[in-house]
Amino acid sequence: MNERSRVDKTSAEDKSIGFDYQYYYFLNELLNLKSGQTAGYEVLDDVHIECADGKTLLVQLKHTVQTNAQGDPINLTTLDPDLWKSISNWCKVIVDPVEGRSSVNNQLIFLKKTSFLLASNKPSNARNSFLSSFDAFRNATKSHADFLSDIRELKAETKDKTIQGYISDLLDLKSCVSEAFLRNLSFGLGLDEIIARCKTSILEKQIHPTRVDDVFQAVDSKLRENSFATVKAGGKISFSFEQFNLEYRRDFDKVRSEGLVIRNRIPALPANLSDQTFIKQLVDIDDIAADDVEILTKFTTLRLNFRDNVEQWIQDGDITQSDVDDLEQEADAYWENTFTASYPRRQPPPDEAAGGAAARDIVQKLRKVKLPLASQELPIRMSNGGFYELSDRPVMGWLHNWKDRYN
Repeated sequence: MNERSRVDKTSAEDKSIGFDYQYYYFLNELLNLKSGQTAGYEVLDDVHIECADGKTLLVQLKHTVQTNAQGDPINLTTLDPDLWKSISNWCKVIVDPVEGRSSVNNQLIFLKKTSFLLASNKPSNARNSFLSSFDAFRNATKSHADFLSDIRELKAETKDKTIQGYISDLLDLKSCVSEAFLRNLSFGLGLDEIIARCKTSILEKQIHPTRVDDVFQAVDSKLRENSFATVKAGGKISFSFEQFNLEYRRDFDKVRSEGLVIRNRIPALPANLSDQTFIKQLVDIDDIAADDVEILTKFTTLRLNFRDNVEQWIQDGDITQSDVDDLEQEADAYWENTFTASYPRRQPPPDEAAGGAAARDIVQKLRKVKLPLASQELPIRMSNGGFYELSDRPVMGWLHNWKDRYN
């Protein structure tokens, strides 16, 4: 059965990805702003760019999830609603009486400082007679009158009343206005993989390839949060080059530094948190409760974040295995000094209560230590994760007889 279900018909997925496409196009424009430029999102159009010379680019963005037999986005067709709706919208903007553009003179003044871009993941194709005629007009191999004649033929070909109305909006413009509009119209087709384009823009700002994702995630998250707050407060999403640089420069500077970039990700947790050796060690000394899921999750996350960050740093070439070995030796020295202080002459404690107190004292002291890695001092949360990781193997413990109990 080929009919779509009611749920499919009312699904918001197509619209959702369309909004995301617009947003990431805007983000890419922000990343490429030049001094004196301003970019806006859903202010003057889907996206707009104001230039230092007073000219403005209005951008309409159209995205499709439909694909051809090869799995690529479908082409922009001659009578494509995305094409003609955009052109119709701009024609209405040009003659908008509310903006004082009822007269031809004011329309021409507006067009002297305004250009228009239709951007889409739909690619161009040789069978699109509109684009072929438009290219001929722009290349001066076809007159404006001949181009309009082609458009009238297109209008006559379609039975779609909506498309006919869109085409009429172009044909209804005064000839001089129509020509000025068409000379300021351009197309950016086949713009797919928009997120990859954002990351390329970040890379081109002298960001190391292994740290591009860190910048992207930081800027993307902050921009989404700030945009939501701006709209909620009744404001408009717009950034000048200077504003964007001021608010987001730090996200670039952080990864340009020589320091290690700590990635706080949500790791996949073990099915049974209590089965981890480091958790058993902490439970056995009454440092934590075995049924305290919140603290078990927190400590496990610290351990796994330490492990995952170290593995990523080695993979990216930020550190070497020798650096990790040095950290573990330093951690072992901290542990051994504290362990020896808690158990003088390595003698067992007089009773279980004394043993528990001594073990907890070791843990509390080590939780205040900042471990060194590749000439950088790790923050407490990472250092805690390092000690948890080492006690999970286990190469260190807290009770006097930890080797016998956990190895």
